[in-house]
Amino acid sequence: MNRICTFVLLLSISSITFAGGASNSQSMSSHMAHSKGVHFYGKIYLGYEEKSTGAAATSDSLRDNGGKSRIGLKFKEPMGGMTLVGRMEYKFDIGDGISTDDGTTCDRNDTTAGKNDCQTFDLHVGNLGLETPLGYIGFGTFESPYKTFGMYDTTMDTAVALNQHGGFSKGTFGIASTWGGVLSYHAAMGPIEFAYMYGLSEQTNASVQKRDYSYALKLKDLFLPGFEIGIATSHDNIDSGNSNNGSTNDKLFASYKVMPGLGVFMTNEDTEISDTFATNGDGKIQTFGAHYKSGNTMWQLAKSEGDSAGADTEDYDTVAIAAETALSKSSSLLFGYARQGYEDSGNAVRTWTIGMTHGF
Repeated sequence: MNRICTFVLLLSISSITFAGGASNSQSMSSHMAHSKGVHFYGKIYLGYEEKSTGAAATSDSLRDNGGKSRIGLKFKEPMGGMTLVGRMEYKFDIGDGISTDDGTTCDRNDTTAGKNDCQTFDLHVGNLGLETPLGYIGFGTFESPYKTFGMYDTTMDTAVALNQHGGFSKGTFGIASTWGGVLSYHAAMGPIEFAYMYGLSEQTNASVQKRDYSYALKLKDLFLPGFEIGIATSHDNIDSGNSNNGSTNDKLFASYKVMPGLGVFMTNEDTEISDTFATNGDGKIQTFGAHYKSGNTMWQLAKSEGDSAGADTEDYDTVAIAAETALSKSSSLLFGYARQGYEDSGNAVRTWTIGMTHGF
């Protein structure tokens, strides 16, 4: 509660967005004929990358390990004073044909000993809800507000993504993955935007459990044109690493459009939840960055510091640079480099990549 009060105080005195009856077949045809606003979409990404840790040899890959490639369907249908909204989106990897990352051991014929029956397509988000005069309310699988609010990384889901090099927190309760089996509420009015998500499932294989929650509040163009500030929280109700009441990650984020083509941003995360940062999850991550557009190319520069509450060997500095050039209206080429250097161990993680994206 003290953190929330502190954040609210910060919001009140100051406030950076990067510069969202017949046969079955006859029945289906009838439903499709009456559907409104159905939209099929997707994107394909493939990248070459080299990654090394410390003095070890580099590991080369040609893949989409972060699941940037997507294929999906969404629709809107008016219903009186409300609108029914639905969406389903799947991840896939044309590099190896398996949607999971390379850290997962796959065997479609043998799921024993920690192996997984990996799929070509893996659900990313899928939900159904209503847009009402008071906001959107829906159920299903979503990206959490903690992830989507203050998400300034243009290299997300690529080999040089900031959350893979210490720039942001990791895991379901950090800046990664999605929440399944949840209720989601989202509303925007003028310069204020708010989102809340609550876990409803008690199944052991659910990504989040009942009483887990995430919320975010953002103020945009309220204090200064082009200026954005906000807070976000994710709470794991059963993670007792720091207390019997679960654990919480808090994030303060801001961005400012300095001039046309130039924007700056910052995020400050105070983490407690296991698997989001360091060994026990307890620590702080601070990131500063900038976006600069020159012609058809968008540059991203970022500098991060991670301060673990545990061992000093888990403290680090991260630097990252990326350039994405638009080749056409729907295709782009990405170059990127990221380095996460640990202060005491010296085993720096270095990654560079080149990849192409085509949207449709």
